[in-house]
Amino acid sequence: MTGDQGAQGPAPAASRNASARRHGPVYNGAMLRSLAALFLAAACTCPAAAPLRVGGFIVAPLVLGEPGKPLRGALRDFMEREVMPGGVALRWMPPTSLAEAYAGLRDGSLDVVLVASGEAARQPGAAPFDWNFLLTRPHLAVRDDSPLRAVPSLHRLAGLEIGWVAGPNLSPGLRKSGAKWLRAEGADWQIENLRRLRAGTLDAAYFENEYSPAYLARMAGMPIRLVRLPMPPRPFFMLYSLKAKKADIARFDRVASAAFEGRRFHDFLERYQGTGVPAPR
Repeated sequence: MTGDQGAQGPAPAASRNASARRHGPVYNGAMLRSLAALFLAAACTCPAAAPLRVGGFIVAPLVLGEPGKPLRGALRDFMEREVMPGGVALRWMPPTSLAEAYAGLRDGSLDVVLVASGEAARQPGAAPFDWNFLLTRPHLAVRDDSPLRAVPSLHRLAGLEIGWVAGPNLSPGLRKSGAKWLRAEGADWQIENLRRLRAGTLDAAYFENEYSPAYLARMAGMPIRLVRLPMPPRPFFMLYSLKAKKADIARFDRVASAAFEGRRFHDFLERYQGTGVPAPR
């Protein structure tokens, strides 16, 4: 091309068409905007990721519910406010027994179980997220007229009949305490243990957290006392199924770990506790 050709103005249409055949179409701004709109519309018609199926056993007030109905409770209320708006789709499944929750992780019918602690991290077919959402203290619930006022050593439990849930292993200290452990099965295991406590067929009911017995006793109008056990705090965490889609679990992990960071859920639970309704925004 000479210097004169560079100042001649637009090439004739025939010349432009020939250039397009040699080098591909020439796009102007309007054409680019139209193509971008088409690509966006096509992306919007792609099916959304299936929601993660979230379940668990009743640990009041973290997880509450009735058979055949989607679980509810403080964890669901918190996650609907803090996790789902981050682009995580969740499907709330009915509450189950402890054994059924772990079986759901193994067979893939559950993607996430909301509450686990201690030895539950070693469940086959499942793995724990590497963050905790709550630290709690193990307690005994006793009747208001119980002579048990303090437990300076776990050996103080020797000879007591204590209710807990069927399934998980006891810690070494509790196994060696000399207590007789009576296990409750089913989704309402916490309520069942408090009923047996009120009836006098238990000396105490064991809880890995202080929130559950206080909440349930208040809802039932049952006078109890809580006796703290000389044990370290228990971190509560969530489990996911190894059969769940890795990309969906990674998204949930990223959003939920940020939502539960620090004491955010602890503070939410303090406001929730004792009301049975969601904490105010």
